[in-house]
Amino acid sequence: MKATMPTEPINPPECRPTAARINRTRFLLIILDPDRESAEQLADSLHERQIDAIVITDPAEALLEVGVLQPDAVLTAAHVPPMTGSAIARALYTKACIPTLVAVGPNDGDQVAQALAAGARACVSRPYRTFDILQLLQAISPETATEFQAVLEVGALRLDPSRFEVRLGDALITMPLREFQLLQLMMQNAGRVLTRQQIHQLIWHRGEESSNTLNVHVRRIRARLGDDPKHPSILVSVRGLGYRLDPP
Repeated sequence: MKATMPTEPINPPECRPTAARINRTRFLLIILDPDRESAEQLADSLHERQIDAIVITDPAEALLEVGVLQPDAVLTAAHVPPMTGSAIARALYTKACIPTLVAVGPNDGDQVAQALAAGARACVSRPYRTFDILQLLQAISPETATEFQAVLEVGALRLDPSRFEVRLGDALITMPLREFQLLQLMMQNAGRVLTRQQIHQLIWHRGEESSNTLNVHVRRIRARLGDDPKHPSILVSVRGLGYRLDPP
């Protein structure tokens, strides 16, 4: 399932914080999940994006740690015996106004409405998808959104989202936002073909149009990377499909 957020209030409980929020330099997320291995895999992935994540399997321990650490958000599974994710979301929201995400699996569909009504910020799929979690954490803390994105390295090409910086070997390459976003997308999918429609959806948030906007951006990126325009070896055209980025 995709992340689910309420479009209208569902009689949410009242938020009454009991402690002042802690100012910190990195986002802190507590992950409450009885499946420690799955939670730790997510925590490792988030750590690469400059997010501190603490894994806890016991709900009572998690509630105690929340009181001490005052995390920026909590991610809880829909079922953490003897409690439910909805009960945890309600407790955290009413006592500390802490944003809570509830993870629901294939058999937890009935938990979505309960979680949102209890004050959960959103419901996400379980098994976890890092991209979905990142999007929601970015919504919770938009001022640090770029810090959540990992530095990408593909061959000699390096892209740092937090510094808005691209390097090819030792050379610093300057490019405008849309080209930067397109290059970032291609590097995230290095070696894979992305169709033109996929690129339009992910970068421009719409299906492919008749304009040659994408062609122009690809041509400019190739020029900045020193890629041969007639026989490109980095940003490669795949006839009839789209583009693929190969390590330089």
